[in-house]
Amino acid sequence: MDLNHISGCAVVQGPQKAVIPVRPKDQVAFSCRLCGDCCRHVRDRIMLEPLDAYNLGRYLRERGAGVDNIEDVYGQHAHPSLLHDAYPIFLLNTQGEDQSCIFLKDGKCSIYEGRPRVCRLYPFTVKGGDRGRRFMYYQCLDSRASHFGGGKVKIGDWMYRNFTKDAKAFMEMEASMLPELGMLLRELGPDGRRQFLFRLLYYRYYNYELDQPFLPQYQENQRQLILALREEV
Repeated sequence: MDLNHISGCAVVQGPQKAVIPVRPKDQVAFSCRLCGDCCRHVRDRIMLEPLDAYNLGRYLRERGAGVDNIEDVYGQHAHPSLLHDAYPIFLLNTQGEDQSCIFLKDGKCSIYEGRPRVCRLYPFTVKGGDRGRRFMYYQCLDSRASHFGGGKVKIGDWMYRNFTKDAKAFMEMEASMLPELGMLLRELGPDGRRQFLFRLLYYRYYNYELDQPFLPQYQENQRQLILALREEV
């Protein structure tokens, strides 16, 4: 169970779609036409990471959208699934025959400023780097050919605008924690993972106060999660 990297393109576009590496200095023929096309046909494809849920919860609460805490975000706008038949994730709900994102209203994203990281970075994605690099960047290849033309975007500029400081810190913390988490979950075995599921959901997704900074809460939650798992195995 490799939890060290979950590709944004793989979640948004499905596991069979390809990515190619790009560099910050590269320019790609891409132009966002604000058509909402990438928000359609996304059933079970847009993952809501803990930082995404926190940001979305704050965004919706500030606008009086019926969200008081992070539990409301998951309960009202997402549904759980299992990755690799063992690891719980949350996916944004969809609506209509075209399986559009629940937040696509009148052809526009209604939460644009609070949208998840995978949406912010599309049509690119990021993973942890190696050999001295903090991150590695990739372009998602999909069937929406109309996006790739009519303009150019420099990868470094795109990431500067859309890959936030908190998102970078979150990804680096994830990269340092997920290998041990995956190893411990494997050691628990299927029965142990089922019994541990509630605590995993609690520390991983639910134990956040929207009035407090995210990163310190995340760091403490993951520390408690790893300690609890070590005790189990």
